[in-house]
Amino acid sequence: MKNKLLTLLLLSAFSLSFLTGCGAGAKNTSDIQPGEPFEETSGLAEGALQVTVKSAERITDVSELPPQELFFENYDHHVLSDGTMKEGSSFILLKLEVKSIDAAAELDRYNDPYVFRADDLLTLIDLTEKQGKNYYYIPVDYFSLYGQESEHSLAFRLSPGETVEFEVGYFVGKKRDGSERDLSQLRACTTSGNANSDFVDLKLGEDRDD
Repeated sequence: MKNKLLTLLLLSAFSLSFLTGCGAGAKNTSDIQPGEPFEETSGLAEGALQVTVKSAERITDVSELPPQELFFENYDHHVLSDGTMKEGSSFILLKLEVKSIDAAAELDRYNDPYVFRADDLLTLIDLTEKQGKNYYYIPVDYFSLYGQESEHSLAFRLSPGETVEFEVGYFVGKKRDGSERDLSQLRACTTSGNANSDFVDLKLGEDRDD
């Protein structure tokens, strides 16, 4: 009974962490602009990862998407069988540059302290969608270095002082209430999940029909 209760508690905690992400108490949603580096220290034993969003692109033409086998799970939710994007869906592609400032990961996940996860760096949030004090987040669904590290499909290795560039992508559909999403309200958010979370304004305010 004790083990069953512990399992239920762990599952509940996991479900909540999947639904909610960045803390709503962040300083300012436009603090960081594309091209401006910031430091991510969440989940690190020491040092920091310096992250820069080099570019943010909204893709609505499926012919521009990577091959379907490189996506994790949400492709069929946003792309029709004929290869066209479903109404109200977009794919947001971020090009990231990550530099290790003597960063070492905590060893409770992998045995190599220089293996990190792309989905530990940034998620997407919509400033108009929250649960309590936290924003719902949109998970990473594409990683350009997919499967290059055996520890996890979203893992990458970065030794102190090294720099790597890669792309991460997110499928974005309609809001949970079924209404159209205003892309200008999307922000990339560090995953520390507290009041010190940083937001990156992705400049995705274009009209849906352009």
